[in-house]
Amino acid sequence: MQKSINKYTLKSSGLNIKDLDDDKKIVSMYLNSFDNIDSDKDVIRKGAFKKSIKERGPDSASNRKIAFLRYHNWEMPIGKFLELSEDNNGLYAVAQLGNSTLGKDAYEDYKDGIIREHSIGFQYVKDKIDYIEDEDDETKSFYEIKEVILWEGSAVTFGSNEYTNVLDVSKGLLQEDKIEQEAKKISDELDLCIKSLANGKGTDDRLYQLEMKVKLLNSQLFTLATSNPFTKQLEIEKPKIYDGFDWQKVNDLLLESKETYSGYPQKAISNAKKGIKLNEEVNNKCATDVGKQRARDIVAKRGFSLDTLKRVYSYLSRAKEYYNPNDEKACGTISYLLWGGEAMRVWSEKKLDQLEN
Repeated sequence: MQKSINKYTLKSSGLNIKDLDDDKKIVSMYLNSFDNIDSDKDVIRKGAFKKSIKERGPDSASNRKIAFLRYHNWEMPIGKFLELSEDNNGLYAVAQLGNSTLGKDAYEDYKDGIIREHSIGFQYVKDKIDYIEDEDDETKSFYEIKEVILWEGSAVTFGSNEYTNVLDVSKGLLQEDKIEQEAKKISDELDLCIKSLANGKGTDDRLYQLEMKVKLLNSQLFTLATSNPFTKQLEIEKPKIYDGFDWQKVNDLLLESKETYSGYPQKAISNAKKGIKLNEEVNNKCATDVGKQRARDIVAKRGFSLDTLKRVYSYLSRAKEYYNPNDEKACGTISYLLWGGEAMRVWSEKKLDQLEN
């Protein structure tokens, strides 16, 4: 049997991190394990990464070393590998987290237990694949992988595909005796995320990603609560593959049962509109994706959760010093307006005072 090799392939290790050195921000992990049949019917053998490590590993002379990324995104490097080696278990790695915003956010996620898994991005080598067929039981047949071209190792939050819904009903995870186990697993994940949000550490990008994960986990709990459990599985359909996750549908669902705060002044909406316009005039070079999304939320008059309300006030309080109404091309001015400007800062402060009292 032939295997498609002319593509960039992702493969999750499913293994937890080994150690985290808080003082030096060094993390050790397994990026992949050997001798196990995975969901692609692959069995990666010891030695598969040897050539890549020699040619582009941390100790090589190459200027295109194997990268340490977040979510397999080449625009999101979070550090560098200090060691890559093979032992009897799998591909072992030691990495130094960087001092960039992305690196610092990843460090906080490691500490809080948000990042627990890793995955690799690689390419198969045509003449290093053998199909081992079991004539008696096809389910035991597999591809033996003796070499790959390793491009990067990534820290991932949701496994190899962060947008995949882990509640695969088609695989029978919602059988009656499994619901309690799955609910406990999701509940534990929620606890980690909520504690991290409460700590408020890291950048607005990190906190926004945590908020998005909370929404995803809430939607999964909702799926469990409204599912019809079954005890006998008659037929397994091929799982559907989704290209993305519609956060707005989750948001709409949560807003039905979650208290939100809106009614902010028209001036804040006008400021957000002005921020969007000014940012377009400078080719959208100002603000993070979080800031741009915040402006769209304000213009659409969407309510803020309590966590978001606190972050809006926190950001505007910090960013006020960079706002200059006489310089509308300055990123500090544009970013401040995108978040609703002074009108939003005053309103959010008053709203929080009311809630505290």
